[in-house]
Amino acid sequence: MATRCRIIWCALLAGVSSIASGRQQEETLPIAMENNLENEAAGTSAVSEDDAQWQQWNMFVRHKIQLNTADEATLQSLGLLTALQISSFLRYRALLGKLVSIYELQAVPGFDLDVIRRILPYVYVGNDLVPHYTWHDYLHKGDQIWLLRYGRQLEPSKGYLHTDSTLPAYRGSPDKLFIRYRYSFPHYISGGVVMEKDAGEALFKGAQQQGFDFYSAHIFLSNYRNIKALALGDYTVNLGQGLLNWQSQAYGKGAAVMQVKREGAILRPYTSSGEFYFFRGAATTLQWRCWEITAFASWRRQDAATDTLTDEITAASVVSSGYHRTAAEIKKRGQVSQTTAGGNIRYVSSRWQWGVNMIYHGLAPALRKKTAPYNQFDFNGRQLSGISIDYAGSWKNVHLFGEVARSSNGKPALLQGLLTSIAPAVDIALVYRYYDRAYQSLYAKGFGNNYRTVNEQGMYTALTAKVNRHLKLDAYADFFKFPWLKYRSSAPSGGNDFFLLGTYTAGKKITWLLRYNYRQSNGNVLLPGNPMKVLAVITASNIRFQWNMQANKQLSGKMRGEYIRYRSDTVMQQGWMIFQDCSYHFRRIPFTISGRVACFHTGGYDTRIYATESSVLYENAVSQLYGKGWQYYLNIKWKVNRRLACWTRFHQSLYTGVTGIGSGNDLIQGTKKTLLQCQIQYTMSGEK
Repeated sequence: MATRCRIIWCALLAGVSSIASGRQQEETLPIAMENNLENEAAGTSAVSEDDAQWQQWNMFVRHKIQLNTADEATLQSLGLLTALQISSFLRYRALLGKLVSIYELQAVPGFDLDVIRRILPYVYVGNDLVPHYTWHDYLHKGDQIWLLRYGRQLEPSKGYLHTDSTLPAYRGSPDKLFIRYRYSFPHYISGGVVMEKDAGEALFKGAQQQGFDFYSAHIFLSNYRNIKALALGDYTVNLGQGLLNWQSQAYGKGAAVMQVKREGAILRPYTSSGEFYFFRGAATTLQWRCWEITAFASWRRQDAATDTLTDEITAASVVSSGYHRTAAEIKKRGQVSQTTAGGNIRYVSSRWQWGVNMIYHGLAPALRKKTAPYNQFDFNGRQLSGISIDYAGSWKNVHLFGEVARSSNGKPALLQGLLTSIAPAVDIALVYRYYDRAYQSLYAKGFGNNYRTVNEQGMYTALTAKVNRHLKLDAYADFFKFPWLKYRSSAPSGGNDFFLLGTYTAGKKITWLLRYNYRQSNGNVLLPGNPMKVLAVITASNIRFQWNMQANKQLSGKMRGEYIRYRSDTVMQQGWMIFQDCSYHFRRIPFTISGRVACFHTGGYDTRIYATESSVLYENAVSQLYGKGWQYYLNIKWKVNRRLACWTRFHQSLYTGVTGIGSGNDLIQGTKKTLLQCQIQYTMSGEK
């Protein structure tokens, strides 16, 4: 009788809600993910090359997650659910048994229509048991994917120009090449090779006689008997809440105000083109009942600027960009040998988990940075180690998580978080962090304001409220301080950050967003008549309006308007940007055309605006707009057949009132900058 009632209830929900079950376009990122990419680009002045989550989503489209057998780690791998939502779903399933329909998700606390629409392309509900695969299945049921990407800036930069007496600064062509082969059977096995050449790097000549500038390879086995994970080649290690080591994508504050917890498997295969955030060697996680033990070892060479002090060769700084275009960049290549070893011991029960993490880095030659007041507590030497304890667990409708870490110099880092539902439609998050000014780590990505996990204290409070079936509010307030000097801050400083986002969904076709962000902090400014910079209050406010429309299965569009205001004691700048996106999928021919036209006008670099772009599959494209001008691009996707797909992209920025674009070797003489990209992907699905 109970099952029959649930079936009737699910049918009623399906009729009332009419959840869109159409297949999500593989190039489309969730709005919150777009915002996170923009914030990361603004904080680090670089666009992430980590596309692991995109690859994961597209694999789940072909190998969907079975919700009736999925565990916590599998749900975390989606990257679309908060820890509170995962905990709520597992409690619901434990209490009422297996789901009888996908529409029953609407009865799970915390799962509104927006959440369900996001995860729907990647999950299904069935009554099948947990499968038991053989080695033949491992090697034949996965997908083989070949990806080839080519890109080139059409206008020559200064670095490619030469005279009769001088060679060009960039030793290679402006062509950018990326090749990836990957075999993947999600949750069980993965293997592949990555090859990349950045624009300006040589190919089969000069410093790159071996061909491509960057090679990466991996073999990764999961869930085989007591082996939860086994990695050979390149892999990433993600421990606790990122205070000790976190090498995968990790976002800070953004539109997904409740996604503040670092989640995911400790070991993951590395399949991206970035040349810094990964280890190279071997690692394994063994599982026995409630216990998990992880061990990893790595040896690789890192780029570094070297310096000679007395008779000892030392590394002045480690370089993470991965560029080897000029003679100076080539000289830095592989100057530091880095040996890393570490492990994790974890106890996992049905509701709680506890872990102890350890890591050791050995560098040769020793690292000796040029000391300045703001970096005098940074790591210097040959050896760096650390240890931490982390935990996570749920009690009723409260989810707690945290980590406390200690580096080898005795300095601590601490993070404590709480997620809870205070009403059926209201969730809150609290995160406190304390990172000592002298805490040291090489790959930490703790939640906070800085791109480095050091010299910060703060309290973050967030709230998300479903006002009604159309309106949702997300907000956060963050109060922080930096107890020691920072780059461009000549004294201890602090500030606050406020964010409010209203999302109004008018049916399934139209979504309106209105966002306001205000930030107050401190930075060095040069006052009139004063030869030295002094610390002053800096405020920045941002208003964004966005409209998304899905007219039908063929036509969709997006419009955004944004205004930014920056003010200090000596400068007041304003800027604005507006763009219109449009995408059309032809019904009778396998073509999709999408594009954007944008207009922008800002007072300078301090009022730059970041905007995520639609690009070729798996590329994280974010525009940095400042000055005055126009920008437009056109993307064409041709799905030749079920295995082969091709992309072409033409992107151009037009500036007014300038004689050149960029600086240094990237300087372009003129008023326009043009990028051309082409990509081919060939997919062979495994046996069914």
